Amino acid sequence: MTINPVVDETPVIEKMPGLGEYSEQARAQRLTWYRSATGASLDALREPGVSAESVRGNIENYVGTIEVPVGLAGPLLFDGEHAQGPIIAPMATVEGAVLASTARGARAMTDSGGVVTRVLRQRMTRVPGFGFGSLEQAARFARWVPLQFDQLAARVREASRHALLLDVEAVQIGRDVHVRFCYETADATGQNMTSATTWNACQWILDHVGELSGVDVLWFIIEANMANDKKAASLSTIGGRGYRVVAETLLTRDAIERVLKTTPEMLHRTLQVFDDAAWHSGALGPDVDAANVLAAIFIATGQDAASVFESGTAMISSRFEGDDLLITLTLPSLLVATVGGGTGLPQQQAFLEALGCAGAGKARRLAEIVTGFALALDISTVAAIAAGHFVAAHEQLGRNKRI
Repeated sequence: MTINPVVDETPVIEKMPGLGEYSEQARAQRLTWYRSATGASLDALREPGVSAESVRGNIENYVGTIEVPVGLAGPLLFDGEHAQGPIIAPMATVEGAVLASTARGARAMTDSGGVVTRVLRQRMTRVPGFGFGSLEQAARFARWVPLQFDQLAARVREASRHALLLDVEAVQIGRDVHVRFCYETADATGQNMTSATTWNACQWILDHVGELSGVDVLWFIIEANMANDKKAASLSTIGGRGYRVVAETLLTRDAIERVLKTTPEMLHRTLQVFDDAAWHSGALGPDVDAANVLAAIFIATGQDAASVFESGTAMISSRFEGDDLLITLTLPSLLVATVGGGTGLPQQQAFLEALGCAGAGKARRLAEIVTGFALALDISTVAAIAAGHFVAAHEQLGRNKRI
């Protein structure tokens, strides 16, 4: 019997070149390596949209950029605390009909007098976890740690000039204690900022927990998943994470019939049906498609696109005021920033400047703008469904090929 040797035919792929380097040479080397590893031409990535040096802190192993079409919606007339007057929103999307529908909603709102917007509060949370050997130890720690607020606030100030500690709450789950640090974070969303400040505060906790006789921390982690970062959660909806923003518009019967092609009664009834269905299905928010606007403006202005998941929780309601229909949208956990992250990249910075939202002191204005346009899309979409025009509109605007 002849035994043939086993030959390992697994292709050998060389290590990615230029790791940790932000130079054009390193970018080109990585792109060549990727072509060799995949066999793809990747000609579209030959000329990068932004320089390798400019994306340090935004991305690793950079090879190029992709283009997302950007359109305009509006103008939408704002009567906000931070956003006033007619505003035109840049929206980056590949979903047809989103811009047209948002623009239609904005027209109906503007023809009715515009949208009133208010930022109610801003919060960011980080929730480290501590483990103990008994329920009693965990309970004693949970009672002790909120009483150390002044010391913890001092440790926060050491780590950041912008983070303001508002509250420290201990939540005991069995032998584990989740310590909920709640902050204001100025014009940044604050996820990274609050990680650093909370870490500094927790080092003080670990150094001083020995003051509690018989209490020993078995383990500590900086985030135990109660902050619900990048996740929709009831705690964020109620307790706040990001901006809590409300927008309302009083739509006239004329604008509803002339622009939205339906009636106030049909629009109100359809919104009630949506609310009932959302409750029955367990949805956190009974809105229509606010996440489309959030994603589109987030991409255009350099926000963290993954935050759309938690930011997109929204509640819409309606009621009659005489012959007109008052419609209100609340975004309880909207994460937007005008400094840091991708907001400093050239194209994103340009759109922030066009919105009057570039730099410090502008995040609340951006939050109001996003919420106002989210309401515009919700109104237009519900109106299209109520009038029986939804499918026809998407057939006309939302398809680029036959099926």
